[in-house]
Parts: sequence; structure tokens; C-alpha cells
Amino acid sequence: MRILFISPNRLRLIVAPLPLGLASLVASLGPEHPFRVLDFMFAADPLGQLRREIAEFQPEIIGLSVRNIDNQDSHRTVSYFPEVKELVDRLRELTPAPIVLGGGGFSVMPREFLEFTGADCGIVGEGEGAFQALLAAYEHGSSREQVPGLARRTGAGWQLNPPHRVPQLDRLPPPALEYFTPRLYQDTVGTAGLPGLVPVQSRRGCPMRCIYCTTPRLEGRHTRAWEPEQVASWLAAWHEKFGLTRFYFVDNMFNCPPEYGHRLCQAIAGLKLPLEWSCLFNPAFPDPELIHLLHAAGCAMVQVGNESGSELVLSRLGKGFKRRQVELTLALFNRSGLPYTCFLLLGGPGETPETVQESVALLEQYEPRLVNLKVGLRIHPGLPLHRLAMAEGVVTPQDNLLYPRFYLAPAVRNWIWGYLEDLTARHPNWIL
Repeated sequence: MRILFISPNRLRLIVAPLPLGLASLVASLGPEHPFRVLDFMFAADPLGQLRREIAEFQPEIIGLSVRNIDNQDSHRTVSYFPEVKELVDRLRELTPAPIVLGGGGFSVMPREFLEFTGADCGIVGEGEGAFQALLAAYEHGSSREQVPGLARRTGAGWQLNPPHRVPQLDRLPPPALEYFTPRLYQDTVGTAGLPGLVPVQSRRGCPMRCIYCTTPRLEGRHTRAWEPEQVASWLAAWHEKFGLTRFYFVDNMFNCPPEYGHRLCQAIAGLKLPLEWSCLFNPAFPDPELIHLLHAAGCAMVQVGNESGSELVLSRLGKGFKRRQVELTLALFNRSGLPYTCFLLLGGPGETPETVQESVALLEQYEPRLVNLKVGLRIHPGLPLHRLAMAEGVVTPQDNLLYPRFYLAPAVRNWIWGYLEDLTARHPNWIL
């Protein structure tokens, strides 16, 4: 079957994100399936290009990757899912080919997306293997009951097959960056005024139990990983082929398991290439040796996922670490000289003006390079936060959460915006 893959995302929040999931999916396809990839990010006339591609290629199936639902900003909320429907409607005018949705945004709310957009079906979770199973079902007219992660409408209403998670990631080929002009992603300045970073994933899955996070649902709680030497070989190949030097590890936690982080740093350092990269560090696993290895391997910036400095709020968020671990982690980075940024996720269960000020005072003490401030927790269906929000009457079971809803603790709801306005005036590197 002739396949047209589309990445419609044109958002460049912080940096322009290369569609790594779609790059991994197209790399897994065999030569028996001719395909083309249309990336809207840098297209001067994306819809015109779309019309030309369909007229010339005559696709028999269309894979549409959905990355973002909204900007997750409770103060200035912008929703992106109407654009997906507009694109599906346009595709219906241009081709009879079935439209298959996928990607992280779709996988969080598959039923809501299918009902809103009218797409034919979608793949929830990891697409390698699942999409090929769907192609086989289309080609041979066979049952789709066994297609992993397939979401679709049926005569009985709605069906979601159990998703498939690739058990051995090192059997997958490297992501096919060549379909996405990776050098342009690296060199394009995003909204933060910084040059781009090319995403890399070395692990999937997260064992943590944060009440608001969708990662364990999408990737599972069991951590699976490529061999560190394999990941390092990708960086070397991309450096040689595309001239790439700046990367961002999108792993939910670079330092979990800690021994894997050690091996990966050693493998990258062994390349002896002029690479700069960043990663996400979880305070649950403070590790001075790993921080030393990060430095030696060319890590230029670390994002510390602290979220709060309040013992009460950390517990209510289900973070899996305590304030003392946050303090130890920040102290280790300060002693190492390795630049780091921090997050504050404010307004969660149990938040009060006192806990907000406690979190702020902690970061003022340690002085990270940058602090990202987020107010309110985006509510996604089926997560512990969703159940809590229903119990407190913030949302009802009938609410369609495709339309953004946020949890914001009553004690700070009317106070926090004025406080943060004064805070960011004092700290220009604290960004709301």
C-alpha cells in the first residue's frame, strides 16, 4: 500500500520539535510499502504541498501524527485539536484513502479525537509493529481485532485493542531523521530565542506514579532501553551525515536506572565528538558520579524535574521523592558547575500560598539558570488527578476533556497570578 505520513505540527514553543515518534515509525517499515512523508514545520505552503502530494502519489492510506492537544497553559489556553479536524476534513475532499491518527496527543484521548475529527481509526501508543499489522489487515481484508492499540468506531460503538509495547527496543532501526531535514530543526530558533535541539530517545517507560502524567499509560511502567553503545552510534552517524551537534534526550528520566545513565555517558564521551546535549534529571535519584559523567560527556544543560519544594505538595503529586532529595540534587549541580533549570508546577492538590512561597524560597536559595513556572495541572482522562478532580467537583464524568480543564487548588486560585507577576518582575529568568 502507498502510505502518506503527515506531521502537521508547526509549533515552535521553546524549540521546534522534530517528530521523533514518526521518524521511528517510518524507519520500521519494510521496502514492500512505498511511502512519503510530509512535514508541515518548515513548509511555505503546507496545504498546497499536500494537494500536490496526493495528486501525484495517490496514497492508499494516510497516517496523521498528532503531537499536541493544547498548550497546557491554564491562564492563556490555546487548543490545537480543531486544526486536526480541519486537516481531516481537507483530506476527505482530496482523497478517499482511510485516515489513521497516531502520536502522543491522540494516544492520550483516542476516543475523543476520533469522535471530534471523524478519522477512520487510530493507533494508541507505540506504532512500530502496530501500524504494519494494520496495513496487513487493510491489504488482506482480515480482521482488525488483533491489531495492537487500534482505536475505532464499531457497530457496537467503540473499541480499543490493548496496545503493544516493543519488548526489545534494540531490535528497532534508528529513527529515520532524513525525512525531516534535521539540520533545519537544529538551526531554527524557537520561541525561547535559542537554537534548536534534535530529540533522542534512549529509553521508554516510567516507573514513577505522578498523578497527572500520561507517560506510564503510553509507554508502560517498565523501563525498556536501547544499548547505550547503540544510542551513541546514532549520534555519531547523525553528526557525520547531517552535521548535527546539539541533542536533547527526551527520556522521562535520564538518571533512571542510574547505572544505565552512567553507561550512556561513557559511550557518548567515548565518541570524542564536539556534541552538546541536555536531558531531564529526576531528584529521586541524586547521583554525584553521574553528574560528573554528564559533564565529561558534553552535557551542556540539565532540566531538574523538581515540580515543588513543599513536602506536602510533592507527596500529593505522587512525585516519589522528598524535599531533601531536591535539595541534595540542586546542591550537587551547584558544586559541579553544570548549568541546570528547574520546574515549578503550582496549584496542585494541597497547594496554599505558604507552600508556593516555600517552593519559591527553595529555588531562590539555589539559583538555577532558568525556572519554568506552570500554574494548574492539565486534567487527562483516567488518571488519578482526573478521579480527584471528579471527587472534588472540578469536572464531571460527562466532561469531554479534549477541551482543556485544569486543576487549580482553591486556596491559590485568586491569589497566585498577582504573586507570580511580582515574582517574575524580580527574576527575569523565571518564565511563566
